[in-house]
Amino acid sequence: MKQRQPLFALPWLRLAFGVSASRTIGIVVFSIIVLMCIFQPIFSPYQANEFVAMAFQPPSWEHPFGTDAVGRDLFVRTWEGGRINLVAAAIVTGFSLLLGTTLGTLAGSSRRRWIDSLIMRVVDAVIAFPLVILLLALVVVIGTDRAWGPAPAGLIASMVALMCVMWAGYARMARGQSLAMRESDFVLATRVSGLSNSRIVLRHIAPGVGRITLALAVSDIVLVVTILSSLPFLGAGVQPPAAEWGSIMYEGRGFLRQAWWITLLPGAVVAITGLSLSFVADSLLDSRSKK
Repeated sequence: MKQRQPLFALPWLRLAFGVSASRTIGIVVFSIIVLMCIFQPIFSPYQANEFVAMAFQPPSWEHPFGTDAVGRDLFVRTWEGGRINLVAAAIVTGFSLLLGTTLGTLAGSSRRRWIDSLIMRVVDAVIAFPLVILLLALVVVIGTDRAWGPAPAGLIASMVALMCVMWAGYARMARGQSLAMRESDFVLATRVSGLSNSRIVLRHIAPGVGRITLALAVSDIVLVVTILSSLPFLGAGVQPPAAEWGSIMYEGRGFLRQAWWITLLPGAVVAITGLSLSFVADSLLDSRSKK
């Protein structure tokens, strides 16, 4: 089964410097971004929604990303928004990975054909819908005008909608890997030795499938971050005044001529985050394919 390549995957770094260099650079850059998201808002003298200067101030030493249309510090808001995007992406991807891998492994390794047919028909139904239309429909049904605890309005609705959609891709990949491993020599040998089907699945098939889907999950964090950042442009997603990468860029869409930094600089952070995770995922998939 052909493996889906990570979003924004660029193999030139891996080809030029090797798999370990690609993975190391990706991990280092992503770790820096995570540390900035954790500590910069803590030690900053400003709050994310605090009016600290005149509106549309260009980048300077005092405000490295400038200020937005109402005078808020964009440097603080960008890293504060990173907390929301990265935590949400980790939760959505983790849930989709666990549910999709479990159901896909069950479908591919089960000897009861009705289980495989039932699970895969549901998967096909989810995948058949256009992703953006299905996401927007689910977000509208769930509602974007209500905050849940510390989560800003629109975040939980977006996360639930993504969870309802993304697990299907993992289920299809896990099923394909399970079918391939079920007919492999080492699984046939364990079956001949007398192991039950459940033990074979738990001890031999599930770990092999999990390694492949886990590598895909690293790259899908990029996909979730990108989708969350694009939903405000479609009238959904995290609602203002919460600091979130997509909502920050959306607020600056009307000021690209006189205040380009409002959209460009947070967008650059999103792009660097995506590239770093794609390098890691690409190196993981490459190392798995050589084993």
